[in-house]
Amino acid sequence: MHWESEVSLAEHVRWRIGGPASRFGRAGTPGELSEALAANEADRFLVLGWGANLLVSDRGVSQAVLVLEGGFDRIHVTSDSIEAGAGAGLPSLVGEARRSGAAGWSFLEAVPGTVGGGLRMNAGSAETGLWDRVMEVEAMTPEGEPVHLTAEEAHPTYRHVDVPESWVFTSGRFRLTPGDREAVEAAHFERRRRKVATQVYDLPSCGSVWKNPGAGYGAAWELVDAVGMRGARSGGARIAEKHANFIANVGGARAVDVLELMRETRRRVLEQHGVALQPEIRFWGFEPEELESVGAVS
Repeated sequence: MHWESEVSLAEHVRWRIGGPASRFGRAGTPGELSEALAANEADRFLVLGWGANLLVSDRGVSQAVLVLEGGFDRIHVTSDSIEAGAGAGLPSLVGEARRSGAAGWSFLEAVPGTVGGGLRMNAGSAETGLWDRVMEVEAMTPEGEPVHLTAEEAHPTYRHVDVPESWVFTSGRFRLTPGDREAVEAAHFERRRRKVATQVYDLPSCGSVWKNPGAGYGAAWELVDAVGMRGARSGGARIAEKHANFIANVGGARAVDVLELMRETRRRVLEQHGVALQPEIRFWGFEPEELESVGAVS
């Protein structure tokens, strides 16, 4: 497979923020992926989908970055399941489920990203995640060996699965439960309508920045709002007026701008409400002290 050098990651992530990748490669087959993993065994590689929940440092990353495409984009529908490659888009997966009249898939409506990223983050709502629809998932180890996983083996929780970060998700088979077609269409339409009405889609953003802190503390956006950070701006980054748990790139935003807003938000919420917010987004290329300042684990 072909490798490129010093590729701008800002062009490949939804926030449109971030420096270059020292090495950037695209794998279209399991064989190419296995070769890529073997070539980067000495230094941890990074797998990039749509970068839908990712903040990349302005300095970029020193590790090799892999993108899955080609055969990894496939989607195949049967009478009771959907098989999808890790490079396929979540909107395509959800669209196929909806067109099949399958019930229980509207929770992923208007969620950006790839199937692989969705599996890694257990994408969805606080109540339902992608792994709730999993029949079986295939991943590849750094040694190029295929591994098959069920939800019971992955132990999915909110935005987390117990699967080694070094394993690359390659495909998934997901359950389809027949439903009433009109009711299915209506559920998807209403979910999309509500999300577009309340969340930020007209500017580059990365969805929810903070995890909801749990029962008794309210939603993360309520805490951000309560400490006066709604609408706050640093450089080209601004906490959205429309939804206080979104940070939008309003023009020329840098990673340091986003970090500054996160640090100040977390400081105020901890000081005024005693809650230590935890990021829902992921971080590439940052120093440990930078991650610690926003409550992220290095």
